[in-house]
Amino acid sequence: MKLRIDSPIIQVGIKITNLLILNLYWVIGCLPLVTIGASTAAAFSVTLKMTEDREELGMTRSFWSAYVQNLKHGVPLSLVLLVGIYAIWINWQCFDKLEGNPIIFLLMAVMMVLLLTIHFLFIFPLEARYQNSLLAALTNARNIFIRYIGRSMGLIGILFLQFLFFTQVNIVLIFIGFFCMPILMIYTASQVAMPIFRKVEKTGGAPEEFEITSDLY
Repeated sequence: MKLRIDSPIIQVGIKITNLLILNLYWVIGCLPLVTIGASTAAAFSVTLKMTEDREELGMTRSFWSAYVQNLKHGVPLSLVLLVGIYAIWINWQCFDKLEGNPIIFLLMAVMMVLLLTIHFLFIFPLEARYQNSLLAALTNARNIFIRYIGRSMGLIGILFLQFLFFTQVNIVLIFIGFFCMPILMIYTASQVAMPIFRKVEKTGGAPEEFEITSDLY
């Protein structure tokens, strides 16, 4: 039996291979740490197209071109994210180590987690797809999270389960997760984000809380 190049099995294999390669590119792009944002947005620029089967032939060129394009916003977003995560860790350590476990530090950690989640769950797919000011992108990310709260919470739940699966089960899955977990989470987020973006685009950015300056593709 011969398998045709357009058969479902071959297409699935090609997509999985592309995702694994994309995961490698993402890891390389994140190595300076301050470029995590640019690398993540670049990965989203590819996976958003994958969700609609519109992959480009030159995936390598697509990723690195988007990587360079997203450095301007990606670096400050990375710094905010890293500082926020560090602040959460510091507050948790204060709660856990100080005598009496001061509840104020736990509340501050929870508040920071909430703020980061609201603003960063959709910020990188937004950066990948649209050309907006950084402030407008953060505002759009927050408004999408709130307006589509059901989908947002569902996405958080799925991403959390994926994280647990690859980090808490056994050492083999931890090893496997290094090669596929980041891009799997990005691809999952793309599957949720893309229908929302299409819905917003049909109304030209309406309702009023959404601002679309320019569609990248």
